[in-house]
Amino acid sequence: MRAVRFLLVMFLLIAAGNIFAQNTDRFWVFGDSAAIDFSDLSNPTPSWSVLRSRGSSATICDSIGNLLFYASTPRVPPWPYTAYTKEGYIINKDQQLMQNGDKLVGDTWYQEMIIVSEPNNSNGYYLFCAGELAPDVGLFYTKIDLSYNNGLGKVTQKNVQINTDSIADGITAVRHGNGRDWWVIARNWKLQLTDDIMVFLVDPSGVTAMPKQHIGVPKFANGFVRMKFNQEGTRMYNVASRGNIERYDFDRCTGLFSNPIIYENTLVNFKNYWGFEVSPDESKIYTTSIYQTANQDTSYLIQFDLNASNFLASAETLHTFLNDIPGILQKGPDNKIYLSTISANPDTCFDYLYCYGNINTTNSNISVINSPDSAGVACNFQPFSFYLGGHKAYWGLPNNPNYELGAWVGSPCDTLTVGIGEVLGYKNNLSVFYDLRIKTAFVNAKGLRGKKATLQIFNSAGQLIFTHNAPTDGEYFTLDVDMSPYMDAMYVIRLETEKEMVGGKFVKR
Repeated sequence: MRAVRFLLVMFLLIAAGNIFAQNTDRFWVFGDSAAIDFSDLSNPTPSWSVLRSRGSSATICDSIGNLLFYASTPRVPPWPYTAYTKEGYIINKDQQLMQNGDKLVGDTWYQEMIIVSEPNNSNGYYLFCAGELAPDVGLFYTKIDLSYNNGLGKVTQKNVQINTDSIADGITAVRHGNGRDWWVIARNWKLQLTDDIMVFLVDPSGVTAMPKQHIGVPKFANGFVRMKFNQEGTRMYNVASRGNIERYDFDRCTGLFSNPIIYENTLVNFKNYWGFEVSPDESKIYTTSIYQTANQDTSYLIQFDLNASNFLASAETLHTFLNDIPGILQKGPDNKIYLSTISANPDTCFDYLYCYGNINTTNSNISVINSPDSAGVACNFQPFSFYLGGHKAYWGLPNNPNYELGAWVGSPCDTLTVGIGEVLGYKNNLSVFYDLRIKTAFVNAKGLRGKKATLQIFNSAGQLIFTHNAPTDGEYFTLDVDMSPYMDAMYVIRLETEKEMVGGKFVKR
């Protein structure tokens, strides 16, 4: 019977990659009530929202593109622009404030928030939001449950702090290789050289901070650090405003970065890279670069060839903006790349676009790279070519992950922790305490049925790293496990007797 149950588990796990891909990002909201409906990928159309934000937004839709909810950090009231709030909010699919969806931590920046689905809960979602720049504010999550209010949802947990570092503007996320869980990525904001990166695992048990990693070259993190994954989620690109362009391999099973490639590393000359995006086939990278002088704002849209032997020499300026300032680049569900821009005319204020009410070509349209895999002018960049239907853009576009990315088929974890405990009925009578000082995991269980126990420990790639067989002491089991030979990571524990199985996990730091 136990063998049959394991076969059932494996069948469910193999199918999991298709089960968990339930969301899309086919409705965007940004700027002053602007929106784009991508439900028909061959014909995106302008729509509307109640959003009024200079920057950050995040949206999520169901599998056929119907809006579920969105979030932003607005600046209200619109005038005078010095009177604003840094509190975020969540808007439901009826374009109304979600129940308990106000007063979210934020700082009105540009890519400070992101939405991911809650594993094993089809109605649950996490909104991650950075407290931005301020010391000891850190990273937070808010939980949303759409089973309330006839599908309009409500916030069930708000502003749960999971980190106290000063977080740079630019968080991202990618689905775990098992097709169910998520990795959320953030970097510190510091006024000194830093190469650290923070990774958080989102699984059915909640949010777990993984050990801090160090990758790439040390850089000044001045608050603006953009991070994006390729379409397969196996590589992450990191562009910092001072002039760093880097790429790291990413293991969707373990959450570990490796093999940094440094395309550009500038610590002195301030390049002011503002936004970037990678082409669908990962052959090109596009950046916006802002140069401001006393008399004129001159900015550029630049294409680099990621396969060129001389990366910097491959740079081609696709467009020069005079007194218009380009902002965020974002790949759409249609695999085109969209660019938001503001007008730098004398009526414009930095803090908020609503200090000028006139609609002009710059703020009533966004630009489109129609064929981003193609080199140079063949990429078909069309400035200010997508009309927003009378609504206005600013610097921001939605910061959405690839919701449609499924399991990493063929990887060690495409069948890992996607329901083993849930299907086999793990009980909460196993506890693990990891002592950092002596690098030892203390495993304890109580209420066990059976006389013989087998303890197994797996790494996050699903590989068995430790086995121990021992009799139980009545209904109790205890064991000290030396973890010093193993790397810092998350580990899964399974304790099995002849009558039952229990499980848990811990993080070695």
